[in-house]
Amino acid sequence: MLSIIIVSYNTEAILEKALRKVYAQTEYSDFEVIVVDNNSWDGSCDMVAQKFPEVHLIRHDSNSGFAAGNNIGIKQAKGEYVLLLNSDAYVFSDTLRDSVEYMEANPTVGIMGAQLVCEDGSPQPSAREFPTPWKKLKVMTGYESRHPSYATYYDYFQAPQGEKPAPRKVGWVPGTYFMIRREVVEKVGLLDEMFFMYFEEVDYCYRSTKAGWDVVFNPTVTVIHLGGQSSIASNKKISRKSKEILDIMVNSEYDYYRKNAGLRTMLMAAGVEVFWKSLIWIKNHIVPGTLAQVKANEARQSIRLIVRKMRSELIFSN
Repeated sequence: MLSIIIVSYNTEAILEKALRKVYAQTEYSDFEVIVVDNNSWDGSCDMVAQKFPEVHLIRHDSNSGFAAGNNIGIKQAKGEYVLLLNSDAYVFSDTLRDSVEYMEANPTVGIMGAQLVCEDGSPQPSAREFPTPWKKLKVMTGYESRHPSYATYYDYFQAPQGEKPAPRKVGWVPGTYFMIRREVVEKVGLLDEMFFMYFEEVDYCYRSTKAGWDVVFNPTVTVIHLGGQSSIASNKKISRKSKEILDIMVNSEYDYYRKNAGLRTMLMAAGVEVFWKSLIWIKNHIVPGTLAQVKANEARQSIRLIVRKMRSELIFSN
């Protein structure tokens, strides 16, 4: 049996479509769906209750974040496999069947992710190695995109041209479509609720790998993901929502470094990003145009958040 957990916060329209896609499955039917609503005010709960009475709906009284919401669902799950599914992720008719069959045929795989695609079918980054300051520098500078060797292709885990994509071990897969074997939950535990949003899946994959389980990216399984596209910015200023998301991302990323790699590595990663963002700010600060000003403002905001985070971590460590 498969337990599908969807955490929702004010996503009524896309949640309804995600649920319809799940219940349209023709190849696999042995599943339960648990929706954990993080105190939405847009009518999401009423929609689920009225249109999908078979769903186990949990109305949470606060927005406690992605990790905490999923943990509520995991505690209620009955399945041999647990699937964390974003409310903006749409499965195909064979997605669940192929995923479960792969997990059953590969008992050393503890976590499996799928190939994420946009609605037009174009691929999204769907797996990574674990982050390090060096990898961060390569990604930020665009080194990998300018050197499309076999190794760098697979740092983004998309098969080189002419090669048939095949499942392979990776560092981590996104929480958009995140299938976990029940034994992993029993051995590793729940998601770390220190992460409100972002990097909770990176941390969980790291803990699972240390516990001896394989994390696999399976490109033969495809899922549509509405997110993962362009970030939101308005004219010369970063939107309030974008600032909030950036703040959460910065805190989560450096909490991950501090937890799993220590203070020194965290400071190295912060130094790499501050250095690179400073160059971006200088370059775009002297270039005319709205787009340049947006980039400069984004870089400046990132620097401020990182410096604030490092200051608080250093104070805490003393």
